[in-house]
Amino acid sequence: MRVRQILVSFVVAVSTAVALSACVPQAHVDAGGPSKDSDATQSATFVAVVDGDTIETSAGTARLIGIDTPERGECGHDQASAAISGVLAPGDLVTLELPVGQNDQDKHGRLIRYVTTPGGVDLGLLQLEAGNAVARYDSRDGYPAHPREPDYHSSQLATAGPDGSVITAGCQAAAIAPPAVADRWWEQYSSCTKLKRNDVGDPIGPFDRNDPAQAEIYDWFAHRTGNGGDGDGDGLACE
Repeated sequence: MRVRQILVSFVVAVSTAVALSACVPQAHVDAGGPSKDSDATQSATFVAVVDGDTIETSAGTARLIGIDTPERGECGHDQASAAISGVLAPGDLVTLELPVGQNDQDKHGRLIRYVTTPGGVDLGLLQLEAGNAVARYDSRDGYPAHPREPDYHSSQLATAGPDGSVITAGCQAAAIAPPAVADRWWEQYSSCTKLKRNDVGDPIGPFDRNDPAQAEIYDWFAHRTGNGGDGDGDGLACE
């Protein structure tokens, strides 16, 4: 009889403990993976620049979300890479952010992230505002949208070439710069006669072969046009 009473008491005690435990809030267990409904951020150490849109970090190679810079060997590549080196030094802590809906990695296994410097500089936006990058690889060309996409497109100064290459603002300027011959203005005239008809203010001579500032001009009209600009051989062309 006493054994039965002990067993009953034990069962009652266990039942009570179970009931009470159900009323106590349970601790949250973080599985360590990215949240499905919030951005995932982490700190990492900057290691090196790969190019204008990719860096090496202690967390792995990180490809900047939503931008594209010139490839190695293309005009503007070195400037885009230098822009990152200008705001980050090896050992600096950076923030890597993966927005909701973005792919974690690209086909090359690189992390796809916003990268922010210790001073709060968004590297992607930095490159766009500097004219080193185009806004690309987002919802406008079949990739996942990202929260900063509108700002990225409105900040873009570079353009995309017909072959998909990135033409930076600096390379655009170089492409439309006047040819070097414009600095040697006299070479556009094939004779002293044509020179003297110019209406743009270019000097019409005479040009002294003994004057270092005029010697090349003299040589052009006296010997290189084929029109004998110094016909009397007195050392003055286009008299």
